[in-house]
Amino acid sequence: MKPRLRSRHRRLLPVAIGLAALAGVAACSSSSASSAGAAGAGSSSSSKPILIGLAVPLTGSNPSEGTSELAIAKYAVSVINGKGGVDGRKLQLVDRDTGGVSPTGAVSAFESLTSDGVAAVIGEYTSTNFQAGCTIAMAQHVVLIGHASATTGLTDGKTYCFRDAYQVSQSAGAMFETAKAMGWNPIAIAADTTSFGVSEDSEFRQLAASYGIKIAADVSWTSPASSLTAQALKLGDSGAKAVFIGSASGPDVTLLAKTMVQNGVKLPIFGPGGVNAPGVPAAAGTAYSALTGVYDITSYDSQVTAAQQFMSLISKETGITQGGENPTQLYDAFMIAAAGLAKSNGQGGMALVSALQSLGEFPTMSGGPGTYVDFTSTQHSGLFGPHLYTIYKWDGASSAFAVDSSLSAVANRPSGVNG
Repeated sequence: MKPRLRSRHRRLLPVAIGLAALAGVAACSSSSASSAGAAGAGSSSSSKPILIGLAVPLTGSNPSEGTSELAIAKYAVSVINGKGGVDGRKLQLVDRDTGGVSPTGAVSAFESLTSDGVAAVIGEYTSTNFQAGCTIAMAQHVVLIGHASATTGLTDGKTYCFRDAYQVSQSAGAMFETAKAMGWNPIAIAADTTSFGVSEDSEFRQLAASYGIKIAADVSWTSPASSLTAQALKLGDSGAKAVFIGSASGPDVTLLAKTMVQNGVKLPIFGPGGVNAPGVPAAAGTAYSALTGVYDITSYDSQVTAAQQFMSLISKETGITQGGENPTQLYDAFMIAAAGLAKSNGQGGMALVSALQSLGEFPTMSGGPGTYVDFTSTQHSGLFGPHLYTIYKWDGASSAFAVDSSLSAVANRPSGVNG
């Protein structure tokens, strides 16, 4: 079902908050299940907190992502509680470590959260771990709201699984529009073998011919990667004008960029996910500056004041260089969950499913003006709107990504981008 596109003013909660709130307030945040029995999916007591779970990669190959996400989650909960919570009931955060890109670790985290009696679970940012969590959510009848997991079709037919992320089928078209504008033909593909990487690779291959763009090489690896020398050399020998990246792993993309430079392969790279993940600009900056261009496509628009202030705050408080869309989509997931819980009287399960499906066009911090999610009985994924994507280009002089307004306009052209 294709939602209607409407122009609207963004209605965002204020983002100003101090270190104490971001670090976590005892009343609103907990990483243990000691009070799990106090409230949960079936409780409607006005005096008890509503437990909300967070599946987060605090260990593994990319712990900086987890550190950032936990801080953002605590911040989001503090904002909600600072405005009175959900009908006077405070939210209480329960977090569990997924161990990184590991379905086994993700399963343990999701199983633990659902047994703790949470009303809903937020996470995980990788498509592979979101899939693992969705299986458990369906079995336990607990609502799962994912962010950043963009593999096409993840929520199709899944009653209890939602996400506030665009799908790869949307972003791939935007990337090919950009490639045409830049004269990148042929291109090469560099993707990992996670669910996200496989989905990206598939969409790139399906769309290339329709845009008149040839694929000169297609390299892959198992994440987390320990060496990408063979892949970098193949990219260099391919004759490609640019490399489309299909990986949500910041460390893997960092390694690929460094390996390309070390081997004299200085092609532009372009992609969502790992290209501008938390910590990557600092880790890959020197290599990025040596390439002939690095482009990030994301639903985070730094020209939206509230989103820019939010990202600056999180970077300051965590010490992690922020980038991309994961932080804003995670924040949105908590706001969506709170709105749904308000409509379900704090109930989880099918009551929360029905509430989320009746929210209508819910404005998000992610995306440009007019971006929203619109969950229905047949559609549990977002985002939608007239300005979903912003393209950033790496600026070596400032060692930071900067908005490329002209390419952003190009990326939002295709009708498929917006649903």
